[in-house]
Amino acid sequence: MQVHALHCGGDLQDVGIFDYAHPQAGEALYNPYYMYVISHPRGTVLLDTGAHPTLRTDPRSRLGDMADVFEALLEPDDTVPGCLARLGLTPADIDVVVQSHLHFDHAGGLEHLRHAPVYIQQAELDYAFDRTHDQADIYLVDDFAEDVDWRPVSGEHDLFGDGTVMLHATPGHTAGHQSLWVDTPSRPTFLLCDAAYLIEPMRGRRLPGVLWNGEAMLDSWDRIEAIERATGARLIATHALDFETAVPKPPDVWA
Repeated sequence: MQVHALHCGGDLQDVGIFDYAHPQAGEALYNPYYMYVISHPRGTVLLDTGAHPTLRTDPRSRLGDMADVFEALLEPDDTVPGCLARLGLTPADIDVVVQSHLHFDHAGGLEHLRHAPVYIQQAELDYAFDRTHDQADIYLVDDFAEDVDWRPVSGEHDLFGDGTVMLHATPGHTAGHQSLWVDTPSRPTFLLCDAAYLIEPMRGRRLPGVLWNGEAMLDSWDRIEAIERATGARLIATHALDFETAVPKPPDVWA
């Protein structure tokens, strides 16, 4: 099995939101977006789907007034079809989709994958469609409201039934966030997504600025590190600031 990381744009964020103790806290740094392709003998998995392209062409139509204070930095090919093309794939080649959560920078490409089952924590579905909480503005319901073949799960889930691709509930960032553990041959790869924005603050138990529940995130960090110790997994955070050197570019992979 292999894991391909596909850079799909980004934005500028105050790094203090990621880590209040960062030496550049207060500065806006580039925050990368990623989706991941996992090859398995029984199917090709796509983890997360990036941002919707209208955030580049007409952000106000998608974001409303939030467009005044936020700018997505996207190229025309930072889409599901454009990213998959770097691997010689099309959306039709994706057999299974996993959504870590449904924030706009992770769920904007679901419209290209209506043929595929989408695995998500039930708690995340409930939270995403609830418009009463303080994260509602970063859930763009148009990204996921229609024609999605949801396959809700609760807690740990073995995607192929062989223990090689495991979903783990890692709430904290959102109510139903999940991360994906892959038994890549040289060393397991644990794709944390936004369970931790950065690894170092997680080690120091420094909570980030975008949270559903801090205690839940601390509990998730404990479980992540327990899995790391038990399996020797490498931990991968989606928004790693050192992505240019730390994340393999196609055709390189985690394997």
